[in-house]
Amino acid sequence: MPAISSLRSQRLLELRPDIGKQYVAFRLRLAWFILPVASIYRVIPIERHIPKITCSGESVPTIDLGKSLFGKTKATSDRAPQLIVNGATVAPKPSLIVVHNQNKNFVGLLSNSQPALQRVSQDEIVSLPPTYSHQWKVDFITAMTIPSKECPSLFLIDSDRFVAAILNKN
Repeated sequence: MPAISSLRSQRLLELRPDIGKQYVAFRLRLAWFILPVASIYRVIPIERHIPKITCSGESVPTIDLGKSLFGKTKATSDRAPQLIVNGATVAPKPSLIVVHNQNKNFVGLLSNSQPALQRVSQDEIVSLPPTYSHQWKVDFITAMTIPSKECPSLFLIDSDRFVAAILNKN
């Protein structure tokens, strides 16, 4: 009987409408993070040097969040878990992601990979365990996805809290 029940549950899951929300996934040193698509203003590939960004005549602060979270740990791509989106591995090409909050304040975020669109269901997101929040000592990483064989853990950054924290430091 459990096999039939399991098959029925699987079929019902397939019938359920897709409730996934789109995020932009990117790597910071050894872990993968996501931001809601609506909070991304621009993505700029980094060729040789980090560009200076201005929006509405204001200089946009840029932060290396990977360095803040992981210290001097090197960002070698062979140690970091791979993220595969739509059958392709996300390229380890550095990028600058310009993030904004609801008040249209901007902050630049350096990533160690090319950003990729990732659909994540709300069922896959869980609260951040205390071990991470104590280790990283930030309040803008609020949740994470459970890792699977197909996808490593993705840590959710709250864009409003992130921008406010960075602007309050500067």
